[in-house]
This record gives sequence, structure tokens and C-alpha cells, in this order.
Amino acid sequence: MFHRTAMMTASALALGLGATAANAELDTLNLEVIVGNHTDVYTVNHVLPFFNETLPEVSGGKITARTVPYTELGLSGFELMNLLKLGTNDISWGVPGYVAGDSPVVEGLELPGMTGDYAVMFNVQDAYHDIFDRELNKHFNAKLISWSQQPALQGYCKLDDGDIADFSLATMAGKNVRVHSTSFADFAEALGAVPVTMPFADVIPAMERGVIDCALTSPSAAYGYGIGQVANAVVDLNVGYSTHFYAMNNDTWNGLNEETQAFLIEQFGTLNQALRDYTPEVQDLMAACLADGPCSVGEPANMALLTLNDADSAELKSRVEATVLPRWAERAGAASAEEWNASAGAILNMSIAAQ
Repeated sequence: MFHRTAMMTASALALGLGATAANAELDTLNLEVIVGNHTDVYTVNHVLPFFNETLPEVSGGKITARTVPYTELGLSGFELMNLLKLGTNDISWGVPGYVAGDSPVVEGLELPGMTGDYAVMFNVQDAYHDIFDRELNKHFNAKLISWSQQPALQGYCKLDDGDIADFSLATMAGKNVRVHSTSFADFAEALGAVPVTMPFADVIPAMERGVIDCALTSPSAAYGYGIGQVANAVVDLNVGYSTHFYAMNNDTWNGLNEETQAFLIEQFGTLNQALRDYTPEVQDLMAACLADGPCSVGEPANMALLTLNDADSAELKSRVEATVLPRWAERAGAASAEEWNASAGAILNMSIAAQ
């Protein structure tokens, strides 16, 4: 955990211990931070510089961080919030689907097949913020400090030439598809596929061995991990966007003076906006890098891009709404479904029927 020292000016000391928090200087902190995948462009281009450079600079050196991607610690990602709860570190990156076993409610933020536009996703994040923060506090003794996200998720598949030439929704029937959460498993079933839950780090060897045929993930994660080594097709399945998040241990947060809390809220807000602004750029860049380029961050993967026709898209949408929404509502409970209708559902113009 961090080491905190309250620093006060000479004039404040002269006034004694009665100095208000608003007049106190920033606490001196050395934060222990676990961030996202070390190959992910959000992590590399924004999150690591934020913690390692920006925070120390704008705080006058009072707030520093020891920042490590979870992938460099040999972790799967599923255990991060429980480590944060134990106080192993101060701040952690997370994925709603990774913690849905403890709180099915959090999955309501990113139900697959729902958010087809990143501007809509941002509005859903805002609408669901307080619900999500409450669940982190309840289950993990943590506070939501920033959203992150990924460009629209897709399927990355190893298909034979016939499947590529004649691709349709029926092509996905019986395919073993990697997913990372229960809701995405429901989506895979709506495709007619067989869901296989596994950490992303296991995807490439699993596809090499024939354990899975496809993986649902983001284009930035797929390209960063070199999925083109084994997969030959990018399949646009209208999965929607995936939200990531950063959370701080409540004991860390509550140990800070008011000025430091206000300062961090402002800085995390700046990070949140920077990550949002970056999303359209990443989406365009990764689309080019996974195809035939140009790619400014590496070699093009030269994968085929496959899409559903209008009839298949409508059929999949119908299946998803009949599968993903009611199954999530059953796991989360009637009260949570009502909350979803009033928050995310209001943005998406969707409603979960009473169970």
C-alpha cells in the first residue's frame, strides 16, 4: 500500500493543527498500481504515461506510482479486484465480466450486442456510473475512479477457405468461441456457437491446438497479441463495445486529505476523457492493422474481414435480445433489472420485461 505523509506549509504550521483540509497541501503518495495488458495501446500510450509521468509532474512530485501491467505479473486478470480488496495494491484495472461472478449487476454496463456506437457506450457509462461504483464498494471495498474501453469487439477466427468464401451466421454454428464472461457466453450461444471461457493470454495457444475456433475480443487486444499468427479472419458480429475500468482501494482513498482527493478526482477525470477521445482513433487504426494496412504500429495482419448481411444481422439481434437480456436479469435480480431499465436501458431504448 502507499506511504502517506501530510505536508504543510510553514504558515499552516504556524496556525497549528486547526488548518483546514482545503488549505492543506497534497499528501505525499507512492501508489501501487496494476494496469491493463502490456501490449494494449490504451495502456502503453495513455495509462502508463499518466501514472508514471503526468501525476508526478502535475503534483510537483508528491504523487508517484509504481505501475505494472497485470500481464507482466503473470496474472489472468480475473483475480485483480480481489487483490485490490485485500490491500495488495492501491489501484487496479478491471473488466466487468471478470468480476461478474461476485456481482452480476456490473455486467449490465456492457451486455453484448447492445452498444453499437462508441458515443452511445459513453452515455451508458455515465448512466450506469453510480450503480457500478456501488457494486465495487459493496463487493471489493473499492471506488470507481475512471472508465476505459476498447473499440467494438469482434470475432477472430481460424476458418477454412470455404467458410470464408461463403460466410454467414450459419458459419458460426458449432464453432468453439472464446469468451470472458457469462453474458458473452450467452451471446456466443445466440450465435449458435459453443462458448469457452478462458483468459485472453490463453487464446493463441488454444487456437493453435484447435481447442477454440474463434475468440471474442477487442481489435486492439487482438492485434497487440499477434492474433494474426493463428487466426485468418476478422468477423464483425455486432458484439458492441467493452468497458474497462480503474478502481482505488477505499482504505487508500479514505486515508487521503480532502485536497488530495479533489486533485485526484480532477486528474482521473482528465484520464477518463483522454481515453474516450482516443477510442475513435484506435478503432480506425486497428481496423487497418488487422487488414492490409497501412499500420503505423507494426506489420499488417492481412486478415479477411467478414460481415453479416442484413437478414443475418436482424436474426442475430433478435436472438441476442431474447437471450442476453433475460438471462442477465435472472442472474442480477428484478431490482437490478429495473435499475438497468432506468439507466442503461433508457439510453439504449430497450427494456427488460418483469421476470
